[in-house]
Amino acid sequence: MKNTFFISNVKLYLLIVFIAFFYGLVFTFSEFVGSPFNSIKDLIVLSMQWGVIVFATFGLINLLIINRYIFSFAFPILTLICTILTYFRYTANISLTPMIIDLAFINDARTCMEVVSFQLILWCILSLIFSFIIVYYRWKYIKLTCWYYHLIISILIILLTNSFIPSLIRPISERMPYSVYYSVRRYINERAIILENRNTFIEKAESSVDSLTVVLVIGESLRYDHLQINGYERNTTPLLARDSNVISYSNVYTEPCFTHVSIPHILTRADSINPEKAYEEQSFITLFKQAGYHTAWLANQESVATYVYFMNECDTLIYVNGGKSLYIFDKWLDSDLLPFYDQELNRSTQKKFILLHTIGSHWWYNSHYSNDFEVFKPTIKSRVISSNTKEEMINSYDNTILYTDYVLNELINRLRDKKAILFYLSDHGECLGEEGYFTHGVDRPELHYPACLIWYSPMYEKSFSDKVKILKDNCKKHYRTDFLFHSILDAADIQTIYKDKSFSIFNKGE
Repeated sequence: MKNTFFISNVKLYLLIVFIAFFYGLVFTFSEFVGSPFNSIKDLIVLSMQWGVIVFATFGLINLLIINRYIFSFAFPILTLICTILTYFRYTANISLTPMIIDLAFINDARTCMEVVSFQLILWCILSLIFSFIIVYYRWKYIKLTCWYYHLIISILIILLTNSFIPSLIRPISERMPYSVYYSVRRYINERAIILENRNTFIEKAESSVDSLTVVLVIGESLRYDHLQINGYERNTTPLLARDSNVISYSNVYTEPCFTHVSIPHILTRADSINPEKAYEEQSFITLFKQAGYHTAWLANQESVATYVYFMNECDTLIYVNGGKSLYIFDKWLDSDLLPFYDQELNRSTQKKFILLHTIGSHWWYNSHYSNDFEVFKPTIKSRVISSNTKEEMINSYDNTILYTDYVLNELINRLRDKKAILFYLSDHGECLGEEGYFTHGVDRPELHYPACLIWYSPMYEKSFSDKVKILKDNCKKHYRTDFLFHSILDAADIQTIYKDKSFSIFNKGE
């Protein structure tokens, strides 16, 4: 029975293998171009990852090809989409994300047509011709027997690569052809979250200030003990260290230690007793709006379902690098935020709240600082973490901090002649070789102590001298990231029943 099954389906197997390898060489390979590696071992690791994606693609094509009607419809569409994505991967170095889908819907037809070129049209035509040839071959030469065996094999392969082995899920879901499905699913999920009815703050907030600019910078993977301003032996924050209006809070603890859970916690009234508020309530952004502030979110990271709702609470939402992903290794810099930051500062409204979500010190470190800031050497050479030395990892990481110092200083310089206050709080820390652990893949003590800085302008100090004095007095105290919701409202002089003064860093206490 088994021999009959395999012999009768030999043409089908050859066709599926051909398509899977075609997808792997033409589409998936484009998403490996530029991946840094430093040895034959690294190349083998990358090749194995590519092979796993080809294997997963085999399962997908095997599933589609069972029914020739479904295959005739789905295969040309999938191939065409992958062709378009591959074209933009090579020409613009962007990949499919929910942000790209969102931008495609937001932009008008004329704007979308500006990215269409003769080369893209040609490749689309060739893609459709190839697809129709394959479909014709499926109809004319493939006689499927024991279709249920194919269904079982397909489901097992898809589940094995997309569910059963967690370490494979991210690499497969972020690359073609599976990225098409996962990106659309994430987009639909995020749209549903954005439309949730979270009428949390019924009692209105008020503020008596006539003009004030409040800036919140959400950092990425920056641990407090690698800041020169906190006593680190390297000059990682030379600009901030000589600014007397910068106050470092070096004893801040975050309970959530991954971006997707820490940001909702930071922006809402969630705490260790009521963590569910991070996913049920609005953020302090709504209270800023109620108090007359124009609110803006400038994103240098992709949207995530856990905090996309808060992004859309803002009056203005700008994706600075909408086509970037963690599998693109060219420069991805926070200085790209500056033109949009200037734009928000130049708004005619007197009261402004601006949130900048930075890429900061995220892995791959070398992407997140410009070449001028490669001060600490040698730096990492391979995306395979085990192929880099601990010294190289720390050097590249510290270079990202040096660049963050520059970006924060640029943000501050634009506020010096305004009544303004700036908060910087990283979402979590980073492992740098402690007990052999690097980055932030698993929960470790190093992840729970993020960097936190506050800067105030001379005009702010003049208007709120008592607040500034308390701010300085409290800088050595221990806080949890629960402080931010209540403190930033306090800093903005917003009066609301939802603010708990006891959590605020502007609270004099005992």
